[in-house]
Amino acid sequence: MKGDIVTIKWNDSYFNNDGWKDISDYNPEILEITSWGKVIFEDNKVIALAHNYAEETENTFLQANGIMVIPKSCIIEIIPISLISNFNATANF
Repeated sequence: MKGDIVTIKWNDSYFNNDGWKDISDYNPEILEITSWGKVIFEDNKVIALAHNYAEETENTFLQANGIMVIPKSCIIEIIPISLISNFNATANF
């Protein structure tokens, strides 16, 4: 999956800092997150997505920005994103 562009739906933890709270009927909700990016790392515990990615050139290193590391135990679904291969955009400046 490394190198693929994907959407990952996953459950995140969160913090509620509203001070002291009556918890006699506390009912927390699951926080579902959707993240998109290029898979830059994967092992049996985590998957890492880069939201911005640049290939290595003769002038730059292989690099990424906006890296999100998601524990695999939190993942609900991984959806491959297929790109239109024959997209030809022309920009006139």
